[in-house]
Amino acid sequence: MSTAGERSAHERRVLITSGGTREPIDGVRFVTNFSSGVTGAALADAFVSAGWSVTLVCSADARRPAHDRIEHVVFGSVTDLDSVCARLLGERPFDVVLHAAAVSDYTVTAVTIEGVRHAAPLSGKLDSAKGLTVELSPSPKILPRLKTYGVGRPLLVGFKLTNGSSVAEQRAAVQAQLDGTDVDLVVHNDLTEIDHGAGRHVSTVYDRDGVVGRGTTNEELAEVLLDALDRRMSTS
Repeated sequence: MSTAGERSAHERRVLITSGGTREPIDGVRFVTNFSSGVTGAALADAFVSAGWSVTLVCSADARRPAHDRIEHVVFGSVTDLDSVCARLLGERPFDVVLHAAAVSDYTVTAVTIEGVRHAAPLSGKLDSAKGLTVELSPSPKILPRLKTYGVGRPLLVGFKLTNGSSVAEQRAAVQAQLDGTDVDLVVHNDLTEIDHGAGRHVSTVYDRDGVVGRGTTNEELAEVLLDALDRRMSTS
């Protein structure tokens, strides 16, 4: 397998989403997830090293890449991330979108305090001495929209995370994403096989024909993706 530094990807452009969304409850509290943005940052570094022009759309607390030749755009909520992607993909042509951000499945729509329901998010800071009920509603799915936002319909890579699932359950989750969206590749991870402190991040990349490649680190994942995308772009 060739190294990233040996690749030729002159003027190829990639948009990478990274980190986790924050769904506000009030002015200081929010619902979020465990995403650290480590994978997105590693992919951004690998792609820029391979000669790509990289735009990283990341959450405020996500890991930042080491390279300084990367454009950064920060998002907050699911709605914010969707809006940023629509704007960037509509403004300029991208060859590839890597949608690695962990998008919340739920958005805070209302908060009930002592029997009174308020639309969310509330301004200011809620009184912590008062009990409250947070009402959640399903968030819109961003992945199926990304190709429609893009100029020239970029190649799209989705990410699917499971947690302690069996091999059959993992494959079913990947297949559901392949069947339900217009993705070209899906990266699967299981939370039990991720240990960023130890540099372990087991990934399997799929297309509609099956397994494209596997990696045990983010760097190996980047190599698999760069090779797979290069083949698709070279034959298109």
